[in-house]
Amino acid sequence: MSDSRDLELLVTRIQQQLAPQAEVLHDVKLDGRDSKTKRQIDVLVRERIGQYEIQIIIDCKDYKKPVDVKGVEEFVGLFQDVRAQKGVLVCPRGFTDAAKRLAEHKQIDLYSPVDTEPHKWTVRVTMPATCDFRNVVMSFGVRFSTPLPLKLQPDFYSSSIVFDSEGKALGKALEAASKKWNDGDLPREVGEHRNLPIFDTMTVYIDNGYGMRVPIDMYVSTLVRRDLYFGQLPIPRMSGFKDELSGKIITNAFQIGMLDPDQVEREWQKINSEEDAPVTPVIAMVGSVLWGEDGEKL
Repeated sequence: MSDSRDLELLVTRIQQQLAPQAEVLHDVKLDGRDSKTKRQIDVLVRERIGQYEIQIIIDCKDYKKPVDVKGVEEFVGLFQDVRAQKGVLVCPRGFTDAAKRLAEHKQIDLYSPVDTEPHKWTVRVTMPATCDFRNVVMSFGVRFSTPLPLKLQPDFYSSSIVFDSEGKALGKALEAASKKWNDGDLPREVGEHRNLPIFDTMTVYIDNGYGMRVPIDMYVSTLVRRDLYFGQLPIPRMSGFKDELSGKIITNAFQIGMLDPDQVEREWQKINSEEDAPVTPVIAMVGSVLWGEDGEKL
């Protein structure tokens, strides 16, 4: 099978994915209105809109160099001869500047395939992205108004068991607050958040240091910070076209690769804000640093 036919089949597959509701045909003949002869069409996209039939012809060029202005002129002749409603030229090598100017004037679309499946024209796709890591610093506090003595250890938040009003053990403050952060139940917005409940109720019971359980209000305050990184996110699976006139990618689905946070910290560019990114990010990802029950980073 020739490379040219392989390219036509690739373009047919991509177009079928982009327009599943349309009829996409490979290697068909259409009547030339002016030439009075059958004209070969690499890929024909046909769709009915009400009482109208729309025909889009796609011509595939597996050239070693970008298509020049002569190639666009020849396709314009074919496009006008078969009276299609839209014409598209596809070339993996791209198009010369003169070809782009003529195509834009003649309202011809110019595409190159963007496909990560294994074949001659396989491309490696990345997407400019930001990765926003949210981290938290916690401080614990209590309010106590019962007329009884209270002696708390400096590490009460990680060492003292907390109980509810019925004597059920609720755990330790640090464990519960870390779990709430990991589960997304504490605010993620950058900044300070004061006096947040750790348990379902603010008022809990704790040993007062003299063998008695006394009621206290226990809370946590958090300071949320972020580390922002810019880099190229790998896209292991994508199928579509690059619009050679606008530079945009046309696709209806893609798959994001696995992202290693350690690799992001090592290899991506750390920036202060999205405005500092070298190019406009296409996707923004937000993640959180998780904490274990002992207060150590996971």
